[in-house]
Amino acid sequence: MRVLVTGATGFLGGVVARELAQAGHEVTGVGRDPASGAALEEAGVRFLPLDLRSPGPWEKELDGVDGVLHAAARSSLWGRWEDFVADNITVSARLARACAERGVRLVFVGTPSVYNATGQHVQVPESTPVGPRFDSLYARSKFLAEEAVRLAHPEATVLRPRGIYGPGDTAILPRLTRALRSGRLPRLTRTEVHTELTHVRNAAHAAKLALERPAPGVFNVTDGETVPIWALLDRLADRLGVPCPHPYVPAPMVEGAAALLEGIARLHPAKLEPVLTASGVRLLTRAMTLDLTRARERLGYAPVVHPVEGLDEVLRALP
Repeated sequence: MRVLVTGATGFLGGVVARELAQAGHEVTGVGRDPASGAALEEAGVRFLPLDLRSPGPWEKELDGVDGVLHAAARSSLWGRWEDFVADNITVSARLARACAERGVRLVFVGTPSVYNATGQHVQVPESTPVGPRFDSLYARSKFLAEEAVRLAHPEATVLRPRGIYGPGDTAILPRLTRALRSGRLPRLTRTEVHTELTHVRNAAHAAKLALERPAPGVFNVTDGETVPIWALLDRLADRLGVPCPHPYVPAPMVEGAAALLEGIARLHPAKLEPVLTASGVRLLTRAMTLDLTRARERLGYAPVVHPVEGLDEVLRALP
């Protein structure tokens, strides 16, 4: 199978591109980082340094392609709306139209962040009504991107992996590590908060399944087991040799302070990301588990990495 992977110099896109090439597929990876492209070439992935925001040059690469994994995105809890629109909505809609015109299978990487403001947080199914309110610009942009993709390419597959982590992670564990090392992370809840995460190899496995078989629609993806967030933070602190989060500060107080910092940051001409965001606080204080029934039944998805094994792997690799 001939596959094009966008965001191939990113975390998930890079893993999928390498694993597809290892499985014998003919893979082209698109990304903005030529330095990372060299490593992809060594792994058997043809690399193209292209900016998807520029229409035209990359569309010819879809000719003769069997499937596309669209993993490129602006993945941040902070940013300007116009940038989220350009990187997440406009690019996704353009790519979906180009794939539909050529009859190319499309797998779009969405996010379960779209569920955050729904009020449903336990075993959330894909049928959960989403919008019009979202808890971050990122979540709103990704949902609108999903809608644009499904409108342009009704046969597209949308994956919603929850909290991707693993070797090479540049978001979840690094952010938590910085917060713990700073000594400024309080304990925001007196009770444990259970959530689900997705090892990058599990997300890549779901993407490969969706590329290899027709599976239109939206699919939740996780490791399939809950993770206690604060127990994980304590374990991470022990591994780093730093104090566990303390003292206890009520989450609503911290979330309110974060919202104030966001408001101040938006007034600044540079609009730099504040040290604390309300969305970041909610990730540590609100449970979230997803219903995987649809992915198991229609994709044949079953996690290939257990969360205990995956988290042990990440903790062992910490400097």
